[in-house]
Amino acid sequence: MKSIGIIALLFTFFWCGEQAFSQTKPPSNAFTPEWSFGINGGLTFSKVSFNSIYLRVPQDLLPQYSGGITVRYISENHFGILGELNYSLRGWKEHRDDTVNVNSYTRSIAYIELPLMTHIYFNLGKRVRFIFNAGPQIGYYLKEKELERNIIDPKLDTTNNPDQAVSYYDTPVQHPFDYGLKGTVGLEFRTKAGSFILDGRYYYGLSDIFSNQRQKHDWFEASHNQVIGVNLTYLIR
Repeated sequence: MKSIGIIALLFTFFWCGEQAFSQTKPPSNAFTPEWSFGINGGLTFSKVSFNSIYLRVPQDLLPQYSGGITVRYISENHFGILGELNYSLRGWKEHRDDTVNVNSYTRSIAYIELPLMTHIYFNLGKRVRFIFNAGPQIGYYLKEKELERNIIDPKLDTTNNPDQAVSYYDTPVQHPFDYGLKGTVGLEFRTKAGSFILDGRYYYGLSDIFSNQRQKHDWFEASHNQVIGVNLTYLIR
């Protein structure tokens, strides 16, 4: 009788364990976390948001490019996190036209940038997703290059009138560290070869590229980077 009781107890123990395991075991269609790695590249259209009591800086968007690597981790259904490490060209394109003189100036500024964004997606079909990413971005200035200087107005010519010239033309970036907010909206196409993502993106810088100390009579109270982009990303899951 004692052995029968032990057998019954063991049977009860294993039966309870099996029931508990079957309750905790995820169903076959349960969500599985996903890591993805890949590359990205695209076009940038940038300007600098200048705020000054001394002059107005009319601008056109400056087309350039950016590219880098992408890492994404989807931790739960519809949510995850996405990071990039990019080489990005920004800057501004000035255009002054007072019907008498046409003056133009263009400067390209290269940054290494690191956005870290929340990733949100919604399924539009079996292989198509609508995606939205948003979060902070930090960057660091690498180099700059003057692409154009066509100064007809003598008041803006730094060669002939250095005392009255717009001296920021000859002033390099004074604040190399850059930070701001970034957001992207796009579509992801999931194939057997990987994911292809086409998105539009916008970055608004919260830091200044030039000094803004009034007591030193700096040109600008604010000089923020602003970048619009169109990007293509390829990810391997």
